Amino acid sequence: MPASAIAAAAAADVALQRAAAQMHGVFAVNKPAGISCTGVLDYLKRNLGRNAGAEPFAAHFAREAQLRATGRKIRRPRTPLDLRVGHGGTLDVEAAGVLVVGLGRGCKQLDAFLRGNKAYVADARLGVATDTYDAEGRVTHVADAAHVDAACVRHALPRFVGDIWQRPPPFSAARVDGRRLYEYARAGQAPPVEPRPRCVHVASIDLVSLANPAGGHSFGSRADALPPDVAQYYAGGRRQWAEGRGQPGVGDVLLAFANDPQQARMRLAVRCGGGVYVRSLVHDIGQSVGAAATMLTLVRLAQGVLRLDRDAIAVDDLAYTDRVAAAMRHAEDVCAAA
Repeated sequence: MPASAIAAAAAADVALQRAAAQMHGVFAVNKPAGISCTGVLDYLKRNLGRNAGAEPFAAHFAREAQLRATGRKIRRPRTPLDLRVGHGGTLDVEAAGVLVVGLGRGCKQLDAFLRGNKAYVADARLGVATDTYDAEGRVTHVADAAHVDAACVRHALPRFVGDIWQRPPPFSAARVDGRRLYEYARAGQAPPVEPRPRCVHVASIDLVSLANPAGGHSFGSRADALPPDVAQYYAGGRRQWAEGRGQPGVGDVLLAFANDPQQARMRLAVRCGGGVYVRSLVHDIGQSVGAAATMLTLVRLAQGVLRLDRDAIAVDDLAYTDRVAAAMRHAEDVCAAA
């Protein structure tokens, strides 16, 4: 391609991105598991307005995964355009589902989503606890869970509904003495003081299903499958189960044992307000039933009035100005009608 054509294409690309930088509003995107919220926003900032000429999200996802595998803090170069973006509530890297994104002046609306109601579905492994309260952590406790049946879990759930006091998990973004808790944890240090419990609101917790082969207990059905892309992610990679792997012991990373079909697990549906750590709920419920529990998967089904099955666009759409604009108009209509 002649140099003049390359220059013209580059100028057109910049013009499209500058036009995108003038967009204002909020919309919902379906965040995939395996990438941080910051990683999703970084893709948006670098590619909005580039349309078909954008970097494929899959390539961005793979690069983020490689950077995260180093264990070091990800430092991203500045984007060429001053595009103001934000989100209305963090989802962990391994969590999926609705992420409300703000563009320009729309960022002023995000606080309402941050503090507002959310709906989740979480899968949990019974009989084991980890230091992170999820499958990426190291096992801290193994317990006999053969006695745990649906009646046992359902009897325990009401004490976690309403206004409850909840302590942030050790690996979280909560701050103690100016540092994030996960920074202390990664450095092998204890925070100078225990994080203060927070009063949070849980509207409801329902047991969707339970399978406990060791105890011969079962309840409900997992037929209400997770979205196909989410189910595929949670079944593969480092989580893929191999027969003969055995059982995890204290100090082992749970991830490789997460999908053992012979171990007890349950699925919970949670509706709550802002600030609730679902993995802390799972951990505490495990203790209350006389066993232990660790969250394996988490999908946010709704944030405020925006729902995953109806209102969220795919991450591949983030490069297309018209698709993001349509998503913002749709979100505005949904919020106005609520």
